[in-house]
Amino acid sequence: MVWSKTKERPKRYLISVGRDKLREKVMGDLWKIVESEGSSMADEVWDALYMHVERHKNILEPEDDGGDGRIHMARDTEFEDAVANEAYDAQEGVVEEILDAERRVEQRMVRSDFFRNKGGK
Repeated sequence: MVWSKTKERPKRYLISVGRDKLREKVMGDLWKIVESEGSSMADEVWDALYMHVERHKNILEPEDDGGDGRIHMARDTEFEDAVANEAYDAQEGVVEEILDAERRVEQRMVRSDFFRNKGGK
């Protein structure tokens, strides 16, 4: 049978229980699951392999610490919202400080002009 002229033949792996009692029990339990669910042995084996890989995901994809030893937060909408809110609050605070300083300068100039004009009349 020709699989494909452009793709490699799929990899295969034969599982042998051998004489190991634990493996015999696991294989017997898998056959019971297959019979009760009406699925195929291949589907059940793939499900088991998937669960095993998911359990070991931290080994396969270690968390990136950026080289500085700190674990960084995942960037999700909650994180993005928190950053946006904090940035907005900080910016708003700086703008208020600048406006307050400008108001104080204007008030001093008005008072200074008031006293200058009052004294000269």
